[in-house]
Amino acid sequence: MLTGATSLDLVLQELSSSLSEVEDLLQRFLEDRHNGGLLQQAIEGLQQLRGTLTLIELRGAALLVEEMIALATDIPEHDAEQHNDALSALCDSLFELERYLEFTRSIEHELPELLLPVSNQLRSLRGGLPPLSEDFFFDLDPQRLARKPWQGNESQLDARSMARLRQMYQVGLLTLLRDDDARAAAPLMRRALQRWMDALPQAAANLCWVTDAALEAAEQTPLAMTSERKRLFARIDRQIKPFLKQDIAGADVDRGLMQHLLFLTALADASCDRAVAVREAYSLPDPGYTETELQLAFERLRGPGVEVMRSLADALREELTAVKDLLDLLARNAAGDIDQSQETLRTALERLSKTFAMLQLPRESDGLGLAAARVAEWSSENLPQGLELVADAVLQAETTANALDGQQSYAQRNDAGDSAQEPVELKEARIVLKEESQAGLALAKRAVTAYLESGNDNMHLLNVPGSLESVRGGLVFLGMTRAAAITRQASNYIQHNMLDKKQVPDARQLDVLADALTGIEFYLESAKRSAASAADVLVMAEDGLAQLGYPVTQE
Repeated sequence: MLTGATSLDLVLQELSSSLSEVEDLLQRFLEDRHNGGLLQQAIEGLQQLRGTLTLIELRGAALLVEEMIALATDIPEHDAEQHNDALSALCDSLFELERYLEFTRSIEHELPELLLPVSNQLRSLRGGLPPLSEDFFFDLDPQRLARKPWQGNESQLDARSMARLRQMYQVGLLTLLRDDDARAAAPLMRRALQRWMDALPQAAANLCWVTDAALEAAEQTPLAMTSERKRLFARIDRQIKPFLKQDIAGADVDRGLMQHLLFLTALADASCDRAVAVREAYSLPDPGYTETELQLAFERLRGPGVEVMRSLADALREELTAVKDLLDLLARNAAGDIDQSQETLRTALERLSKTFAMLQLPRESDGLGLAAARVAEWSSENLPQGLELVADAVLQAETTANALDGQQSYAQRNDAGDSAQEPVELKEARIVLKEESQAGLALAKRAVTAYLESGNDNMHLLNVPGSLESVRGGLVFLGMTRAAAITRQASNYIQHNMLDKKQVPDARQLDVLADALTGIEFYLESAKRSAASAADVLVMAEDGLAQLGYPVTQE
């Protein structure tokens, strides 16, 4: 028997007819709230829909109808006056379901996750029900969740080191909670997790291993940091806390938490080595989509269709071209009736400003509005003053119009404008310096790792002081003098102790040095977004270098 999206064509007409009947019954019930029979008929129609969707195994659609039935059943037949929100949500859900069925038919496979937000909205109206998590349709049997494939070294860390690692994780977590990008916070959090993997009991160490893989996926794939995912990584801190006391015997971790982490790991791309290892160890199934594919599907399902956006973009481009032509004529004093041309230009700019405002593009709307005001000040004597401002506004609007029928989202376009006022040369210099500094720090960390793995061969460290000095110079240029002072002391420790005196540091000292370098990496990523977290991580790096005998003084 054909099931899922492959069989949808066979029953789509029947489903559409049933949806129309239920919608009609609900609309009639909205007009006649005391006719409980209408509501009961609508519920029966929903039950028939559920049966058909269950039969063809459209899980997301069947779940949504199940939630609709539960919400509709909670509405009193003869006392529905106080349930406007519930009735409105039911009508909206019918519309969402119809669009989802058409979308599923067009892509020829089901993405049940697309209906989770709608289902959760219905659950919230019933009261007291937790929302369904994003991994609700990611099936993992209990035996698989019970595995603990990671085998750590069970090395001992003193209480001070444990506390410092937890602080390191929390500083990274704070940055993650404040930001929607995991790339700034992940290196610091992963550093703490990787140290715990070899120091905690097996259950906790295995949790850290899987969490590290999930963070790698979030950082490198990348994965969007939704509120649900942020709360997930906050739960890790609470789950690990009891194990840090090192007196927990036979304790286990929350399997629900483990499922959430494994789901994120399954979304990682092939470049994530840790995630690949975890997927193999747990034999994780393929979710059937990537993060990008799911987000594009959400946009297609919720937003206007591609043809609509293309038509809108074409109309905007046509009007902007006419504005540019008129602006060019005015600039060359070749517009004939200047007063009439000026008024035509002002009107067109105001109309475009209102259009971009409706599209929720305030930067373009405000720019065009200012341009219209400037044009209104022109006259035959001072024409055209402020021409550059008007031209810039029109060109910015044209760039945005060209992106409307592309893949770039509104949020991405708005974010891209935040730094538009900074001179291009200065912006490029900052980007280059930041990238070179990050590369220098990565090189230093790899050299320290190679030094350790080679049995303390100083050859691997010969270029490290020079690399760190280059990093320090870049940090000074960027105004990050405190981070530059930390880098200088880390370089001094390597040069004086490890190269000149040929002292062999113990494992704890190397970990402290690596933590300091990781802290500077984190600072480079997060200083602009979260000054508080950046300052905290510098304090930890300074404390670590002081333990090595190289206290930090400001440059």
